[in-house]
This record gives sequence, C-alpha cells and structure tokens, in this order.
Amino acid sequence: MNKFFTRLQGALHERRIIRAIVWFVTIGVMLYLAAVFWSGWQSTVEAFSALGLQTLVISAVLSSSSYLWRFGRWEYSLHCLDNVVPRFTHLGIYMSGLALTATPGKSGETFRSALLVPHGVKVTHSLATFLVDRGSDVLGMILLGMLAAMTAGQSLAWVWLLAFAAILLGSCVFAYALSHPMVSTGWNRLGRAVTWLPIKGGQATLEAWAQVWKPTRVSAFSVVAMVAYGTQALVFAWFCQILGTGISSADCVLIFVQATLFGAASMIPAGLGVMEAALVFQLVAHGVSDGTAMSLAISIRLVTLWFGMSLGALSLLLLSGRDLSSKQGPTRTR
Repeated sequence: MNKFFTRLQGALHERRIIRAIVWFVTIGVMLYLAAVFWSGWQSTVEAFSALGLQTLVISAVLSSSSYLWRFGRWEYSLHCLDNVVPRFTHLGIYMSGLALTATPGKSGETFRSALLVPHGVKVTHSLATFLVDRGSDVLGMILLGMLAAMTAGQSLAWVWLLAFAAILLGSCVFAYALSHPMVSTGWNRLGRAVTWLPIKGGQATLEAWAQVWKPTRVSAFSVVAMVAYGTQALVFAWFCQILGTGISSADCVLIFVQATLFGAASMIPAGLGVMEAALVFQLVAHGVSDGTAMSLAISIRLVTLWFGMSLGALSLLLLSGRDLSSKQGPTRTR
C-alpha cells in the first residue's frame, strides 16, 4: 500500500496530472451547468437574478468556512496518532483533497495520503483519519437533523436521537473490540487464507481508527460536523427566504440534511442528481414550484460542492507548483 501511495504522490507532482484534475473539475462544472440550463434555463436564470451575484458570492464564502471546521478536526485526529505537519502546508493538502470530492463516498479525497507521505504521515494513519472524518460527518448530520426536527416541532424528532445513539454506541463497541486478542488472531487467519487482499494494511488502518474513535472525542467531532454542515444548511435556508418559498428555516435545514444523507447513501459520486432530486422533491412537497425548487437545488450545490471542488483544484495547483519550484532549486547566475 505504501508503495502505491508513494507512486501516486510522485504522479501528483507532474503537471499533466494536475492539469487533468483541474480540467476534471472545470468540465464537471460546465456539464453540470449545461444540464441545468437545458432542463429549465428560463426559471434558472430568473432565480439566479433574484438571488443576485453578491448573494451567491457571500454564500460561497460562508459555505466554505465549513472547511476550516473540518480541517481542525482532521488535524486534531492526526495529532491523536502522533503526526504533526506544518499548519499552512497541511491546510493546503487538506483543501487539495476537495478536488476529488465527486467520488463515491468522497473516496477520492484519500489521495491526501499520498501528499502526506513526504511529511512522515503513515498511509494507515491518514486513511484512519479519513474514516474518522466520514463517520463523524454522518453523526453530525444526524445531530443537525435532530435539532432541526425539534425546532420544527416534529413528533418523530426522537428517531434522530435514537439513530445517533445507536450509531455512536455501535461504532464505539466495534472500536473497542478491535483491541481484543481474538480480533488480531482473526486478522492473521484471514491474511493467510486470502493472500491477495491487503489484510495487514486494513488491520493497521482500523486499529489506528480505533485509537481516535473514543466516545467523548467522537461526540465533539460530531458537534464540529454539525456546525460545519449547519452553516451550509443555513445558506440554503437563506436562499429559500430570498425566493419567497415561505418555508421555515428549521424545515429548510431539515430538507437539506435529509437530501444530503440520501445523496450520500446512494454512493453516487457526490450524490450528483440524487441530492438535487431529493431537494426538489421535498421543496415541491412544501408547495414550491418546480422551477424555483430546481433553481434552489442548483444554487446550493454550486456554492457548496462545485465551489469547494474549485478551491481544491486551485489548492492542488498551488501546492504542486510550490513543490516543483523547490525541487528545481535556486537559479544559478553567471
């Protein structure tokens, strides 16, 4: 596994690879906008005009603040595994991972592991941190859904709390079980039986994940995720108010949470199409017209997913450019 990520790290410092990723993001945005305008360009233009460029820019900045919360959680998780990376370099590496968010389960973000190898971070540690990220994101979204459901006065708000408690308890029990000697014996037997799978790497990754995944720590991580995604949910509620949907802020947040979880569960890259459909379906059920609902779904995805991926591509471009210039060394003068 280490050899693979070392080769990947070398590839990510090649200009052609960086350009390919940047083009991937750019073409993705263009195709997305083309599909959007083709499906209802007139209503989309009207909605964008109603929101205004200033609103879209402000909302993109506000939405992007969530990455700072998530980076703080990521950095602390690596610290728990005794890894220290210079902060600004680490932030650039973290943001670079956003360039490949549009992959199933955001798995493309794991290429951060290749960028962290030169800084002495084990691949198993960065992969374990990725698992901590994804798990606490789910728990944070559930907490946000519970808070929104309680504020909206829904009678089934307790279901969200039950789901949070069940996932937290179950995952912590699993993390504790990983330290049991019987589990290590099972890993060894599986490794001998299935030699073509990276059993040792998987074992080391899960054991590192278990070191971080402690009840109090995960609860705090979940609150961080709730704040991070709550910022984006409130931006969506702001859009709904500007376009005069008449939906309460709590209901808007709940719509955003449910659509996000549904998109993630689909395992389609970034939930493309699935999250938009879930947003539109719920908005229409609240009495919003089809055109306005579609425009709201498009707008929030542009300032969250696509703007975030653009920041990731830019960070990767800057990071690779700095590394390439440092490798070339100072220019000699005669």
